Amino acid sequence: MMALFLVLWLVAMLSIDTKKAVAEYFRSHTVFKGTEAGGATGFSTMIGGPVKIDAEEGGMKSRDKRFEIITAKLNEIVEEKLHKYREQVLIFTTSEGVRLELTERSFNPMFESGNANLLPGGQEVLSTIASVLSEFPNTVTIEGHTDRSKYPGANYTNWELAADRANMARRQLVQSGFDSSKISKVTSYADAVPLKGDPYDPSNRRVSILVEPD
Repeated sequence: MMALFLVLWLVAMLSIDTKKAVAEYFRSHTVFKGTEAGGATGFSTMIGGPVKIDAEEGGMKSRDKRFEIITAKLNEIVEEKLHKYREQVLIFTTSEGVRLELTERSFNPMFESGNANLLPGGQEVLSTIASVLSEFPNTVTIEGHTDRSKYPGANYTNWELAADRANMARRQLVQSGFDSSKISKVTSYADAVPLKGDPYDPSNRRVSILVEPD
């Protein structure tokens, strides 16, 4: 009641012109369409209109955030469990996804020379990587790469070697618990896509794992 009396007292103190302005405001500003509340036919549009959310932009932000998390987890586990191989496991984000380059070093190879047999170091690296990638729904592509060195036997070229190493990496990932249904492709590039300018650089001998957008 006191609030009502206070409002009535304030209104009584207003000038005639001010009272007219206030009355006009309440006639023209209503949550209903029309100039009078009594003639309402529907709701009016809110000032500024609804906020439009771009679904595609939101999806890209979500994807980029996922890639940041994957990259951070991979870097963390390399530092914690693969410290000896930290110079050989390269992790970076591209427009395609998160790319891992598991490179060879002459003093620390991951495969036996000239074939696709994994050495203990290669098994350790791939098993550790699998433990992180298994946490996410993203599919992966596995690529095999070689340097330009040739091996005896005309029927077994760098194309076959790269393909066999990529497939061996796939098998090691699956044996380590990675879901085989999330492997979208296994492919060979031989020496066609070198990592370093020197085509004979040992780091060109590598297995690449691309974590794709989900």
